[in-house]
Amino acid sequence: MQLSIILEWENAILSELDRTEKLLVEILNQTFERSEIFELLILHNSEMVTSEFIFNFISDTILKNNLRNKGELRLIDAKDAHYFQLKNQGVIEAKGDSVLILDSDIIPKSDWLNELLSAHSKDHESITAGFTVIDYSDFIGKCFSLCWFFPIPNDRTDTVEVDMIFSNNFICSRKLLLENPYPNMEEGITRGADLLLWKMLRDKKIKLYLCFAANATHPSPNGFSHFVKRGLAEGRDDYFRLFSSESKSKNPSFSFIKIWGKKSQLVFKKVFKYHAKVDSSAWQIPFIMVTMLSYYGFYLMGGVTSMLIPKFAKSSWQI
Repeated sequence: MQLSIILEWENAILSELDRTEKLLVEILNQTFERSEIFELLILHNSEMVTSEFIFNFISDTILKNNLRNKGELRLIDAKDAHYFQLKNQGVIEAKGDSVLILDSDIIPKSDWLNELLSAHSKDHESITAGFTVIDYSDFIGKCFSLCWFFPIPNDRTDTVEVDMIFSNNFICSRKLLLENPYPNMEEGITRGADLLLWKMLRDKKIKLYLCFAANATHPSPNGFSHFVKRGLAEGRDDYFRLFSSESKSKNPSFSFIKIWGKKSQLVFKKVFKYHAKVDSSAWQIPFIMVTMLSYYGFYLMGGVTSMLIPKFAKSSWQI
């Protein structure tokens, strides 16, 4: 079997490159130990980062960590493409029978690949995702691990059928994603195409599985500017999604305020209930709450700005 690993390079720009280095170390070490034929495709937009920079970074990572690579490495410039379009283009360019879709800022655990391939071998017609949580090794990570849309860390190792997965860590047949690419979003909306895709696939009776043992970590927003922009963009995207054909909202503005209220309310519940799961001390609880309520304040601003000045909101916070 040939497996194509597709890595978008947009998140690497937003995050810290030491995470991408650790990701590459895990990919090359774990693929080297297996018998399958692998290729690694790096999809990037040359308006954001050059092929030369990526090539030099990967070369330096291989030399620095004394890595061995038995597969083909290809850098593909998908001009004007962003996150989901980069993934779609990677599927088109891939040579493998199966594709493993990753974000460039996750860090897999040491046995991640074995666990993911083992789980997927039980149903090749499905999509099998690994279990990705927020890295809670620092304070801001604890905040987002508890209160963002990622799952709370746990110790499960089973594989279960689910209604949705994340786009940062999953495997499926190339044919499946060629026939069902991420859909285009309305102008200005940068997140949510995967939610539409999972619904379309479920309607076609294609199963989604989550393998808890194939775990990885994802970073929280990197720095104050990213924190603010991410909150504004998330609020904008959630508001405009209420106008889609899949939404049953009769009053998008009122529905958005309800969503914001629920997210803010969950901050209190999750922090009190789960703070120990991210090694957070009791004295940190009020600071975590203030941090995440501030984030959802920016979320609210993004949604309200979209209500009042939609053209401005759509052209801003492209993240």
